[in-house]
Amino acid sequence: MLRTPLYLGKTPHLAVGVRIPEVFLDGILDGFKDERAAGGVMLSYHRETAPEYVINAPPGAYEITRGHTGTSIRRYIELSVAKAKEKEVAIEVEADHVSVTASATDAVRRITGGRAVTKLSDREVEKVLEYIRDEVREAASTRNIYFFTIDTCELINHAADQATNDEVSALFKDQVGDSGLLNRYLGVDVSLGGLRLKFDQLEVKRIALKLYRSVEVLERIYRIIREEVPWEFGVEIAFDETPNITDPKELFFILRETTERGVPVDFVAPNVGFQKREDYAGSLEELYSRVKVYSGISSLFSVLLSFHSGSGRTPFSMKGPGVHDTIRRATGGLFKYKVSGVYFELLMHLMASHKSSRVRRFFEEIYDEVLAFLEEQVSVRGELYDENLARLLEEHIRLSGNQGRYLVDTPLFRHYSFIALNMRRDGKRFIREGVVQLYEEEPEFKASVDREVRRLTSMLVESLGFTGNAASVRRNI
Repeated sequence: MLRTPLYLGKTPHLAVGVRIPEVFLDGILDGFKDERAAGGVMLSYHRETAPEYVINAPPGAYEITRGHTGTSIRRYIELSVAKAKEKEVAIEVEADHVSVTASATDAVRRITGGRAVTKLSDREVEKVLEYIRDEVREAASTRNIYFFTIDTCELINHAADQATNDEVSALFKDQVGDSGLLNRYLGVDVSLGGLRLKFDQLEVKRIALKLYRSVEVLERIYRIIREEVPWEFGVEIAFDETPNITDPKELFFILRETTERGVPVDFVAPNVGFQKREDYAGSLEELYSRVKVYSGISSLFSVLLSFHSGSGRTPFSMKGPGVHDTIRRATGGLFKYKVSGVYFELLMHLMASHKSSRVRRFFEEIYDEVLAFLEEQVSVRGELYDENLARLLEEHIRLSGNQGRYLVDTPLFRHYSFIALNMRRDGKRFIREGVVQLYEEEPEFKASVDREVRRLTSMLVESLGFTGNAASVRRNI
């Protein structure tokens, strides 16, 4: 009998976000099965999902971006496991982006191209760690969670990049003060694909000043998970949500320091230059060289790369021509790849083009509600407001005037339609409930969703080279 869910270890695989598990799981798991693939199912903690007490709280008790899928930690895990067992598909259930962040809204700003506006004090970090323990406890209570991605990007001190040499030395002494740390790097001399990793003392101090707090809290999160989860699980480090492409020396530092602290890492996600919900627009040659270096560095610590922001401009664009092949060649096929929002975007495309008047009318209601909400946010400078949202809204209105209403491909709708699932009416998530109801009551609509979600999942698995990986998983359990 197939064991599922399970810890996949360092098996290369696709991990997907199940934002509306009642709607997406059938197609996702059928896609895995078609490709004889084991894969991950996940939601990002703090943002996409949240503990039941957050999901069940009345409107306004928490920011609208927290748990914005309306799916609790317990529910996505339990539904995923039940469906995987029914279909006999090997899955790993993951807690994605267990994050230290000032707010879920700041995190959303960061990944939609805006700017986070809050920095965390030590007291605020302690409060967030208490919340993370709640998240982990709910996941652990299901006894089916096997992987955790830890994200402490918001604690990176980017000001260290601009500090003078004298300031760096003084601040290192006050804020880090670890002479043993210097010794760990001054003897490093590694050549990787034409890049030489060699550190001088000032360079180590600057990198440490920038990353030390982030790594320190990352270890604390791992210790919390270890206390709450008394079985084997995997760990990924997410450093993708940063303003700049990851410096190779900083990646080396992160992996060296987590190793020193006894954090067992399976995957690491640097910023490789991907933007969420956009095709990769850079040079494939540069991407290959960059990923090759990252892969070489991570292999020094027996760690594999993970690629976040894996969806492109359209549901089936595969991040742009040649991107998946470039990643496969640069890593030798040893990597993990993550997508999430693409399934909701696909759902909106299907609803917009569906022949059923009931489905189409509900799509128009969703569109109108989202647009009205975003217009109000800009007008009153609400919790989601920033200059990026205002710019995207202005662009969307201009495009709508030229091309007509109900445009699903504009940057505004791609980046912000997610908020629909957490919008309330009479206390209920009327859009989320309405989508599930349509899926259950409209056979043709359900068939089209299952078919296209299955097709997308199968295409992703095949394009990334993960077809047939379930065989290696079965051999190892």
